[in-house]
Amino acid sequence: MRAVCTVLILLCSAACAPAKQTIDLVLRHAAVYTMNPAQPRAEALAVNRGRIVAVGTDAAISAAYAGNETIDLQGQMVLPGFHDAHAHLAYDGVTLTQCNLVDAETVDAIVAQVRACNDAQTDDEWLVGAGWNLALFPQANPNKGLLDAVSTTRPIALTGADGHSMWVNSKALALAGITRNTTNPPKGVIERDANGEPSGTLRETAKDLVRAIVPPVSAEARRDGLVKALQMANGFGITSVVEAAAGPDEVAAYRALAASGNLTARVVASIAISNANDHAEADALIHPEERGSDARFRTDSAKLFIDGVLEGETAALLQPYLDHPGFSGELKFTPAELDALVTELDRRGVQVHMHAIGDAAVREGLDAFAAARAANGSRDNRHHIAHLQMVDAADRPRFAELGVIANFQSLWAFPDKYITDVNIPQVGRARVDQMYPIGSIVRAGGRVVGGSDWAVSSMNPLLAIQTAVTRSDPTGEIAGVLNASERVTVADMLAAYTINGAYLMHQERSTGSLEVGKFADVIALSRDLYAIPSEEIGAVTVTRTILEGDTVFSK
Repeated sequence: MRAVCTVLILLCSAACAPAKQTIDLVLRHAAVYTMNPAQPRAEALAVNRGRIVAVGTDAAISAAYAGNETIDLQGQMVLPGFHDAHAHLAYDGVTLTQCNLVDAETVDAIVAQVRACNDAQTDDEWLVGAGWNLALFPQANPNKGLLDAVSTTRPIALTGADGHSMWVNSKALALAGITRNTTNPPKGVIERDANGEPSGTLRETAKDLVRAIVPPVSAEARRDGLVKALQMANGFGITSVVEAAAGPDEVAAYRALAASGNLTARVVASIAISNANDHAEADALIHPEERGSDARFRTDSAKLFIDGVLEGETAALLQPYLDHPGFSGELKFTPAELDALVTELDRRGVQVHMHAIGDAAVREGLDAFAAARAANGSRDNRHHIAHLQMVDAADRPRFAELGVIANFQSLWAFPDKYITDVNIPQVGRARVDQMYPIGSIVRAGGRVVGGSDWAVSSMNPLLAIQTAVTRSDPTGEIAGVLNASERVTVADMLAAYTINGAYLMHQERSTGSLEVGKFADVIALSRDLYAIPSEEIGAVTVTRTILEGDTVFSK
């Protein structure tokens, strides 16, 4: 009788056990860091129709769900997808198919690469490239003679890694009509030799004199370059991007990919405005009504360049450059122009994304946001300032006070050649030791996000996270630390690249943390960042990137 009862109990248990729900995807056996304070850790995720339906233990998820696909992550660290809050994928993606100088680490290597590009080019058209390191040249000012040695018959135009400088040969200068008698354009600099002749380096708007005659990039080439850049981003675990300065060509490339279903990241494009009084073309591209939608591509943001860069001494400073007595750079807008423009954009519900390198530019930007708040009241536009190389101590608490987000490119926060060979002679050790004050703004309650400024520097968030935590070279090749007091924690930087980035992009309700109902934007890492020395973070690799439940990268 006892045996019969046992059989009956077993049969009843099997029959009465709840059926598992069949779903699209189960991720299990993982060290899940959700970025959700209510449930910070988990072991498994269940995903259906692109969204997370459960977060929990392996046992609980296995008991409730059967995945059409089940991935055993074997203890790997799992995070929400990274957000790159400042990159130029559509603008610079095309350079991946041009003469790429990013990896050339000496002047000789740069010239050799340009020569190889010239030899490989079979037509007589322009040789166009990008990525040369300004710090390798005296005063960040390469001479046209080096390019003339490559070719005097083919025009050559090479954009610097900073994006604010261009190096050209004599043929390009001649075609552009740039001579010793050519005056500097407004907000631009034609660098000159001791005899007053153009040296071959053009800064800021002076680049436009050559750009105007360089053959335009085709729509097909722009899309192809964007696809390559997106593949690179996905390989680094990036699932959301702020395109940092877009115009009609970049917007068209993104919309074409989005329409074809091939846009493998969530993107907010910041539409570049260069003229405070005439920006009708930019206005036609800005659509604040798109905010809040789940569209992968939106254009509800405007980009304003408040100054230039230190390397070309076009950044705006509160105190003069040491090697240029009495000169402090210049702002690209007058204070009155900037206040009026930012107030108008804020009133219209447009997010403002500023470029500001010098401390005077940062202050001017914060003042403009304060003026907008005084005129419009507090609005949920989530304005941000990018780069922030120099921020006066008095202005650091203002980010929290004004609700302005600090958008740092922390991979720059170590003593590389830009710092030691260019910036120290320009502004002195004391000001250099205050650069990139990430820790100060975090401690003052400001919200920090992370961006790469690719193709200026690597797109890899893990390298940037290591640099922010250590303030030293993540490759270990350059000795020294840049202002150790500005170090932050791994947790600070993971928040910057996940939930804070989602907040900046007005999408924290749908992504940025691993919670039920949110999109399954998920990445897996080869090692747990909390379990290794901070000096090894940059060597960690992304093993899988999932966007809305679909794997867009794996290795």
